[in-house]
Amino acid sequence: MKILTSFLSLFFFAFIASAQIELAFFELDNSVDIDVIAKSNGTFKSINITVSNSSNQESIIHFPLGGVFINSEESEQSLVVVSYDKITVPANIVKTIEIEVACADADKKAPRKNRTTWDYGYDPKLEELLLFYYDNTTLIEYMTGVNNHDTKIKRHNFLQMCVWVYYGDDKQHITSFATTYIFDGDKDAAEAFVDVFYPMVSIFLELYKNID
Repeated sequence: MKILTSFLSLFFFAFIASAQIELAFFELDNSVDIDVIAKSNGTFKSINITVSNSSNQESIIHFPLGGVFINSEESEQSLVVVSYDKITVPANIVKTIEIEVACADADKKAPRKNRTTWDYGYDPKLEELLLFYYDNTTLIEYMTGVNNHDTKIKRHNFLQMCVWVYYGDDKQHITSFATTYIFDGDKDAAEAFVDVFYPMVSIFLELYKNID
């Protein structure tokens, strides 16, 4: 019996040691010893994340599509995750990761560099829309032109436009934002960008609405 008890004790502690904490970044609260700090790099396309794991367990933090970084500064944009990612952090270790995002507010300015004052949230309907894009890439490329998706920059531009249209931003705000933050003040280039991508995204959203 003593041998069995010792074996069970070892098994129990081995199980505890091997257990993982696995959560989405917006699910973390004071009940776990994990901190997620988002730090703006001054753009609307990505954000730097630092995860500090002070627990005695390995942690896996997910950044799902539709995750939202809510900016505490009302004049600046909030950001949404447009490319799923995750980070695995061993016990008592700090790691960093850069997450691909898009801006949710075309009528606001880009987040100030080094801003760390964010709340975290999640938009399940936006996640569904973005999942539809990734699950039907071939069809969407056929409907909107393969050449509009054949580089990382073009794919991000398309997804950025999807987010803007999803949140109801008008073309004037989108053009103004694109002029300032995408095309370095070149309004003609911004207008050309909107003229190409806005109708494509409208086709994509109509396709999304009509396919179960």
